[in-house]
Amino acid sequence: MGPLVALSLILGLASAADPATARVVKVYDGDTVTLHTGDKVRLKWVNTTELRPPEPFSEEARDAAAKLVMGKEVELIYGTGDNRDGYGRLVAGIKVGDTELSIHLLELGLGHVFIIPPDARDPSDLLAAQERARAAKLGMWADPDFQGPVRMTSFHANGRGEDAKFVNGEYLRVCNISAGPLDLSQFRLRNMNGKTFDLPKVTIPPGHTVKVHSGKGTPQTDASKQLTAYLGSEEPVYDNKRDRVEFLDAEGHIVAQRDHRTKN
Repeated sequence: MGPLVALSLILGLASAADPATARVVKVYDGDTVTLHTGDKVRLKWVNTTELRPPEPFSEEARDAAAKLVMGKEVELIYGTGDNRDGYGRLVAGIKVGDTELSIHLLELGLGHVFIIPPDARDPSDLLAAQERARAAKLGMWADPDFQGPVRMTSFHANGRGEDAKFVNGEYLRVCNISAGPLDLSQFRLRNMNGKTFDLPKVTIPPGHTVKVHSGKGTPQTDASKQLTAYLGSEEPVYDNKRDRVEFLDAEGHIVAQRDHRTKN
């Protein structure tokens, strides 16, 4: 093995099948673009709000991303984990010249830090950009929905297969959008029927996420890996057609919520 090949493996650079540079031909939303190669890219290190169903600042995030990268030759920055996600999309940072799209969106308050391990990047610059936008009340940080310490970025109320046989197929992903670490056990979870669940002690570093499964399991508390927690239920927690999950703080206030509704 030559020294350049060895260095590429150590740094987790793109393989021959995954482009190091490419031209952006479509910007779907703030954190998803399509390359001239036909590859879709899920932007690393930042999460923007969804266009469908529409969420606040989703159009602004899309437009800001398009203004920076649309039609441009960009550099793709791969991490230390897999270069592709479960949908076959490339997972990479995107850079135009000296400007990194993730940092750009964070500076504008149009996204929040979103880290899914394994990831060897020092997130200090990402978190600093987020805090500058928060202090200036830019974009989402001026919106009441983003004043809490966490945000639910996905809610899978209807897991794959038969729910009763695989309760852990139900899960939600919660991101720490605050400036410091959070203890998950300081919160409780409530579904639309009013049933509440205590949460285990899992420390979530700022910008990291935790997957909260409905069934039983041993929490994953090592932040170098994907954090996981379990509600401990022996039966499905959510209605497959329509439900809502709420995160409650120690005083019982709702600090985050997300709805699920099956499309007709």
